Amino acid sequence: MPTSITYAKWTAIALFGLAAQTAFSQIGPKNLMSPTYRAPAAQAAVSQGLTKGEVKRLSATAESRADHLKLATYYTAEADKLEAQAVGYEEAAAALRNGPMVKNLSAPTTPGRYEFVAKGFREEARSDRALAASHEHLALTASL
Repeated sequence: MPTSITYAKWTAIALFGLAAQTAFSQIGPKNLMSPTYRAPAAQAAVSQGLTKGEVKRLSATAESRADHLKLATYYTAEADKLEAQAVGYEEAAAALRNGPMVKNLSAPTTPGRYEFVAKGFREEARSDRALAASHEHLALTASL
């Protein structure tokens, strides 16, 4: 019997120590560019009305001015979000360029990779802005 009591004591002590260790295991600042870190997103002023499925359906059936204006505001908001993401990646690339030398130049934390991702976000934002402009134009012609 004494071995089971001793085992239970040591198990309880080990579990308590493990819980205390995991609760306070963060040493230093958070790794903001970690693939598992999710920063609190700055939400753009977007009405929570349109989902991607609704945008597809509305794009296929939009005839009225209000429909085209909804789509234009959706694409403008999406472009704004993409621009904000691109700015974040460009800031991270600048921080890495000004920081210490990276040993492995093909590592995912190199500035070139972040600039490439930022360029992709900017291109996507540009195409969303073009879609928004076309829907605004369609809204003007739909009202005539």
